[in-house]
Amino acid sequence: MFKQLIYSTLILFLVMGVSFSALGHGEDSTLLEDVNKDGVVNIQDLVLVANAFGQPGDRNSEQNPDVNRDGIVNVLDLVRVANSFGQTEVNDQSTYHDIQDYIFDRSCASSTCHAAPANSGNLNLTYGTSYQDLVGRVPQNPSAAAAGMKLIDPGKPENSFLLTKLIGPEFPDLGARMPFGGGVLHEGKINAIRTWIEAGASQTDRVPGIGDLGVLRDPDEMFEPPEPPPPGEGYQLHLPKFKIEPGTEREVYYATQIKDENGNPVEGDIFINRVEIFYPSGSHHFIMYRFTEEGLANGVQNRGIVPGIGVNPTDPFRELDPDDPQVLGNFGVDRLFVVGTQTDDTLFEFPEGVALRLPGDTVYDLNSHYINLLGNETLTGETYVNIYTIPEEDLQYEAIEIFVSNRAINVPPGTTRVAKLTWYVEDELERRGHDPDAELHVFLLTSHMHRHGELFEIFQRSSGELLHRSIAYDDAPITLFNPVLTLGPDDGLSFQCTHNNYDTNEPLIFGLTSEDEMCIIFGYYYIPTESAGSIIR
Repeated sequence: MFKQLIYSTLILFLVMGVSFSALGHGEDSTLLEDVNKDGVVNIQDLVLVANAFGQPGDRNSEQNPDVNRDGIVNVLDLVRVANSFGQTEVNDQSTYHDIQDYIFDRSCASSTCHAAPANSGNLNLTYGTSYQDLVGRVPQNPSAAAAGMKLIDPGKPENSFLLTKLIGPEFPDLGARMPFGGGVLHEGKINAIRTWIEAGASQTDRVPGIGDLGVLRDPDEMFEPPEPPPPGEGYQLHLPKFKIEPGTEREVYYATQIKDENGNPVEGDIFINRVEIFYPSGSHHFIMYRFTEEGLANGVQNRGIVPGIGVNPTDPFRELDPDDPQVLGNFGVDRLFVVGTQTDDTLFEFPEGVALRLPGDTVYDLNSHYINLLGNETLTGETYVNIYTIPEEDLQYEAIEIFVSNRAINVPPGTTRVAKLTWYVEDELERRGHDPDAELHVFLLTSHMHRHGELFEIFQRSSGELLHRSIAYDDAPITLFNPVLTLGPDDGLSFQCTHNNYDTNEPLIFGLTSEDEMCIIFGYYYIPTESAGSIIR
């Protein structure tokens, strides 16, 4: 009887009509409502949820009808699938996609090697072509072909010629080690390809146990510092080189100031409408903060200086101590967020007439977190930040940062939990001193979790519309709104993080290391200058 009611509800949803937006279709759907993973949310997904109604979710299942990952299949999952009816998804979070991004694209797919026009060895490793050119293909090398090898033999890494070439062939007739003339790959990248092949070399699945390929730097990789903005167009900040020993991770802070062409602090406010961030591989994140007057008065910029971190021993680095993070001050009191990224070579460009108003003569705190857990040699980290400005007379709208952290995370061992929080526009208007009737125009949102994060979602409070979704803890997508998302005083952003704790014996809580968890949204909105608070705190 109850299941009949469920099916009646399905028909009702279809008869009423469900609004949707078509987003395109990628190789691997990250749309959780697409239960059967066929690339579109439709009646088949509704039926799968109905058939599993009342059952516990199965996080290891390829088809998991527990759409919201709260541990039980119920009416909430049914409603979410119905509300997403017709949607498809463009994001590709598969392991193959990571291998393409961080290995093939960086080390193989050049015009003189495995890309057009050369297509060396009749092999094109550019995106969209590499999978078909590798999986199940017989190598052109006569000895490898005679031995029955394939370029990639799913489930058989020892019979995969690609892996043999990356490791270094044992016999001369198998040719030279690859990448040819470009140095060797990081051992962690080679192991990732081995694990992926061993698991079947799927084009769409995400293989566990591989980790973040984005933080693995090849032994011979070179980092070229970027040119600063032209005089009169902006400034460059530099977090100097520092050391990360093998088998460790290190998070540092470095206090600095914006200087003019004569080396003097910049007087008055500056108006930033473009930021470029550059750093070599290996970084988990980079964040640029600015100190508040209270933070400077508290002397936070001089606390916790640790000798020996910098390549130049005179550089005053402060190192985060996870057991006593308060030494370096409190976020929101001593320092405020300006911009951040998890991806090297990042560009943030604001809409025309929109800029961040910041005091030019304050102290900025550059925060870098590097991971070298799989490395055998000491890694060197550094970061360059190019800040581009506009004249005050061109400023029409104040850009304001959104940075909201939910610290109420507590996931017992062997469970999955969802942490929820809402950011209210009314509270933001009051806190910032904005006009209480003003509207906020959101133009960018993204999210941040650590490795136990399975799902991050941001919704508009008033409509419930899904605004941002990420299932990638290590490189969350950046959602840009065009047209912008307008939020009135009675609106807000609701967000939730789903964390699992199936591989530890201790409760999973909020923390600052990669083994703790986080649930943070950040982004930007703009507001007309005449409605903005006089003090941008």
